Amino acid sequence: MNQRALVKRLRWFDEGAPMFRVVAGRLGMGDVLPANEEFYACPSCLMAYNRAAVIAGVLTEEHVPPKALGGRSMLLTCTQCNSISGSSFDAHAANRLDAEEFMRGTANGRVLPATFHVDGIPLRGTAQWTVDGLQLFGVPRQNDPRVQAAHLQALNAYVDSGHPNPPISFTVHTRFDEARARLSWIRAAYLAAFTALGWSYILREVMEPFRDQLRQPDAKIIPTYMLRSSSDATAERRILLVEHPDELRCVAVIFGELSVFLPGIFRPLNCEQLADAFGRCRDANDQLQVSLQGKEMPWPQWPTYFLDGPAE
Repeated sequence: MNQRALVKRLRWFDEGAPMFRVVAGRLGMGDVLPANEEFYACPSCLMAYNRAAVIAGVLTEEHVPPKALGGRSMLLTCTQCNSISGSSFDAHAANRLDAEEFMRGTANGRVLPATFHVDGIPLRGTAQWTVDGLQLFGVPRQNDPRVQAAHLQALNAYVDSGHPNPPISFTVHTRFDEARARLSWIRAAYLAAFTALGWSYILREVMEPFRDQLRQPDAKIIPTYMLRSSSDATAERRILLVEHPDELRCVAVIFGELSVFLPGIFRPLNCEQLADAFGRCRDANDQLQVSLQGKEMPWPQWPTYFLDGPAE
């Protein structure tokens, strides 16, 4: 760890630990923390760590959204939560995004494994969108030389004949679990909300099912509500404290075209109630027919603990 990164992590610890103690005291848990030492709880699992954990690399910088999805470091989480999320959730979200962008024809520089067929003869290789269009490349070591030769012979025959629509197809191979890809974005929204709002927001009982779901990714614990819009503002990130309509009061964490809805601050609906409320606002075409209004918060660059107040 370089010195600059260590200084930033220690600063985040020194700012967050007193806030954690203040909120724990408000919730009647102040006696749990030793009086002669400060502790910072990983917001993902709520395991508490002392300052030495930063120096030892046990508390690390977390990117929100994940780095593979264009996020930036925003807060501290423990190494275990950070690592598990990367393999259990974030890799699936990144692979899903690769598939989406490929279908859109986005020239993002990513090279994906693919199989091409001419007259049903396969050729394994890679596919990539560039500014010049779609580029397909065979990878010799992945193919039987005889099959590769037959594929190229069939392709050349169509080129020589000038056939306007040769029977060419290809399949891009991306593997991801849809549920785990969704959990990656839900976790990112949870951490963004914590970074902006603080311990007072995530330590409420209504938020416990989210942590349970992340600890048990294959269980069906929360019927979370997410919305994909047709917006082209894929880089837009913001947090909206929804006030109207009243029955949809929530915290909307917006990652461009994807919005994740979390329980609100005042009179919060639990995750089941929130999902039901949004479900009632969809039309016959499964489109959301409602305008959400409220107070917009700036996207956090580092923990701001808006609801926690000054440390005492």
